[in-house]
Amino acid sequence: MTQESIHSRTRTAGIVLEGQDISVSELVGRARMAEKAGVDSVWMVQLPTLRDSASVLAALAVSTDTVRLAAGVLPYYSRPPVVMAQTAATVDELSGGRFRLAVGTGHRMIAEWSLGRPPGPPAAEMREYLGAVRGLLADGEVNTEGRYFRAHSVYSSPRRAGQPVYLGAFGPTMCRLAGELADGIVLWMCTAQYVRDVALPQVRAGLRQAGRDPAGFPVTVMVPGMVSDDLAADREILRKYLSTYARVPNYRRMYEASGFADEVHSGRIGDGLLDGVGVIGDEEQVRAKIARYHAAGATEVVLTPMAGAHYDTALLQRTAEAVAG
Repeated sequence: MTQESIHSRTRTAGIVLEGQDISVSELVGRARMAEKAGVDSVWMVQLPTLRDSASVLAALAVSTDTVRLAAGVLPYYSRPPVVMAQTAATVDELSGGRFRLAVGTGHRMIAEWSLGRPPGPPAAEMREYLGAVRGLLADGEVNTEGRYFRAHSVYSSPRRAGQPVYLGAFGPTMCRLAGELADGIVLWMCTAQYVRDVALPQVRAGLRQAGRDPAGFPVTVMVPGMVSDDLAADREILRKYLSTYARVPNYRRMYEASGFADEVHSGRIGDGLLDGVGVIGDEEQVRAKIARYHAAGATEVVLTPMAGAHYDTALLQRTAEAVAG
């Protein structure tokens, strides 16, 4: 376990900054606003159509003072393990030790189509990848010849002992792998029921298998959410957003396991699934829904503001203040 795993606050909350149509200078301003509002963490996602989020995080690292920064998640196919570790150590140094790296498999189709990398077995590849990244960050040196990844490097620049590497996951196999090998887990678009009944039992099984103490293992749940002044309109935007995920097989299985098989099979996202995943409403409702995830076992809940809160900076600030509240 890392020092952060052992000594972190048991219940924290953060916010995602998405920048597909926002300048880097505005992202910096939003990060400073979130820090001033009192959020615990600011996250950047990585999508194939966006600028490199690690580069933006480097800018945020030198533009903020206290808020924790996180990449969640960087697809493992986007960087060889040595480069991923170098990136994480560099951003962490720039931030003064405030950075967390989360890696994930991403979308296999994008890996092959965009980067020309044929995907292999996700769990087997991630096992090797995590070992190489964590090895270089922990020891400053890695020498490994795996079936899927080779990594040979010495990192001689300053690095933080125990810099954590989280695994982005939600399927049972990857949740178990997170418990076995990672320093924390990042779950995306899960219901609180799924976190409690499916994901966390697998994480704990992986921890026990590896002889690790389950107490204090960081569990981050990232969900779409915002303070809304037009609840009906924003709910419909979120409903359409969810419908695209519900067509993807692994998300379908997750929502079926959450008790929403009828909605998924019908192709129409009903209010049950919408309310099960979305953290949307006024400030009091947002805080109550964040608490629901904490009660399910999350140590950190991270909101991805969308719809009105993405474009309206006043709503974004209110969302950040609700998250910090």
